[in-house]
Amino acid sequence: MNRELLRQISPAKLRILLELMEESKGKGPDSMMTLLLQANQKMQQQGLQFTSDESKLVLDMLKETMSPAEVQRIEMMQSMLANLQR
Repeated sequence: MNRELLRQISPAKLRILLELMEESKGKGPDSMMTLLLQANQKMQQQGLQFTSDESKLVLDMLKETMSPAEVQRIEMMQSMLANLQR
């Protein structure tokens, strides 16, 4: 995890990130996707947006609490989304 990036994140983004981490405890990938969408909506309401590096950090942090199978599902979804954006 990029701890330096975590130290540089704005307080408003950090608050949303910490809320997301707390809410995601014990949740599976499907629930986490819902939580990510809710966090994104909160950020939009506040005029905030994660940079690509911050987004990667968020996913890396969430993956730390997941099983290997759950991590694999998240990585597969990331790959599919990346292919759609090309």
